[in-house]
Amino acid sequence: MQRSFLALQGTASPFFSRLAASLRQRGHVVQRVNYCGGDLAYAGERGAINFNGRPGDLPGWYENIVSRDGYTDVLMFGDCREIHRHMHPVASQCGIRVHVFEEGYVRPHWVTLERFGVNGRSMIPRDPNWFKQRRQQIPAARQGQTTGYNLYERAFHDIRYRAANAVFVKRFPHYRSHRPFNGLKEYAGLANRALRAGLHARHAEQITRELVEAGKPYYVFPLQLNSDAQILVHSPFEGVREAIAVVLRSFAIHAPKDAILVVKNHPLDTGLVDYRDFANRIAEQYDFAKRMRFIDSGHLPTLLDRAQGAVVVNSTVGLSALHHRLPLIALGNAIYGLSGLTWQGSLDDFWQHAQAPDQELYHAFLDYLIHHTQINGDFYTQTGIEMAVAGAVRRLEANECE
Repeated sequence: MQRSFLALQGTASPFFSRLAASLRQRGHVVQRVNYCGGDLAYAGERGAINFNGRPGDLPGWYENIVSRDGYTDVLMFGDCREIHRHMHPVASQCGIRVHVFEEGYVRPHWVTLERFGVNGRSMIPRDPNWFKQRRQQIPAARQGQTTGYNLYERAFHDIRYRAANAVFVKRFPHYRSHRPFNGLKEYAGLANRALRAGLHARHAEQITRELVEAGKPYYVFPLQLNSDAQILVHSPFEGVREAIAVVLRSFAIHAPKDAILVVKNHPLDTGLVDYRDFANRIAEQYDFAKRMRFIDSGHLPTLLDRAQGAVVVNSTVGLSALHHRLPLIALGNAIYGLSGLTWQGSLDDFWQHAQAPDQELYHAFLDYLIHHTQINGDFYTQTGIEMAVAGAVRRLEANECE
């Protein structure tokens, strides 16, 4: 049955244009919307609608275009961007299916596609018994095929996208990116961090070796990106620094006195905010600087394999911690924040009393997650895009009967 898709903002890559082409080849109608020069650069061969008004104009604009053209489905990458938030009530009112893409809940080699919303807006059940009762009905999670994903190819697409934004700025005068810094500042920060990559790797290896050899209990606290909706929308914190302050203060007062806290920076952090200096100042304030380690690199599975527990806001690292059978607390709204998987008590009590996750529940949850929300592929490499497009088309066509 033919369907009509309205494709809003996609990834900074050819993924959305190739998905649109594949859907058209199968007889569906696809209309893309460009909001900025980057969207224009990746729009594909077919024409697209350019929206160059103000964000406040979007509710009426969406309502008009949906009523006029009779779309059955809406596609978007991320559901918390301002240009997308205005679509949700319109789609709900008009009975249009909303499909949201996001980076994979399971990484690497997976992307997320859910109906209605992702992360904190996900419709994934939150009752642990629901998963256990359906354990035998859900296919076992399969191993994802590798895609060849690499940061260099992703960076190329990002640079092209941001450059096109600058070139066509007069064409989209009211567009404002969801990212807090301009491209030049971010690239300068990433370049500086790349120059220090070897130093960071050696430092992290040294810290990991010392932790393993010392045999002291330690906890891992991986940071997230400050501009991520996971922090800005789906957490109780205004930013990463507030999360650092809360976790370090709790650790200083309530953790075992021989325990160490390892704070690991996000691999894509630009370095424009000095989290290391901020964490060091908090540690000195509470007199536990000798029990805090800040690393900008490191092999996370090795750290998790020997840790006493992990603290996250709502990072995908949480699933890795569960895989390593670690006691885990999620301070934000996380899809895996279920009783039996994560500590449901306070952060202050977590350090002394948290228990390992229920492995039967973890595997039931993971099987459901991969089978219902994950697609093998990525958004940035040739192979990964081909895999993701094929999987997305199958999922979208299957969703018609849901």
